[in-house]
Amino acid sequence: MTSRPCKSARRRIDFSTLDSLFGFRLRLAQVKLFHHFRDALESFAITPGQAGLLILIRDNPGISQSDLARAVRVERATLGQTIESLVERRLVERRRNARDRRAYALHLSEDGAAFMARLLPAIKAHEAAVSGNLTPAEFERLRILLGKFLGRAPESA
Repeated sequence: MTSRPCKSARRRIDFSTLDSLFGFRLRLAQVKLFHHFRDALESFAITPGQAGLLILIRDNPGISQSDLARAVRVERATLGQTIESLVERRLVERRRNARDRRAYALHLSEDGAAFMARLLPAIKAHEAAVSGNLTPAEFERLRILLGKFLGRAPESA
């Protein structure tokens, strides 16, 4: 019988410098959010980015793809593939823009509206679960501070 080598003890990693950096903590928070989102909303087969786009389209019916790309700070061409996948899933419809016939206006389809009616409560439950270490007041304060950091007015944060 051969013996297995013992696994070495995991080395404790010093994060003291990184923990002092806002960007590092923000990145770890994003990773935590995305992993929990993926696990908690797996049945919806949706990414956080796609969910955000659907919310923006729902809240801004008729938004152009260019305006949507600017809002989420990505290139219009990059956004195109994601929008196409949402169109193929019949969650989003492209309609001719009444003011500019060369452009398309994005709208939720009927299926998309029904999907969002189920998705939004699941996202809110995900946020409540992932923010469990914070009180509701602390979580709201964090949301407001992040809005301020992003340059948004407190009421729209």
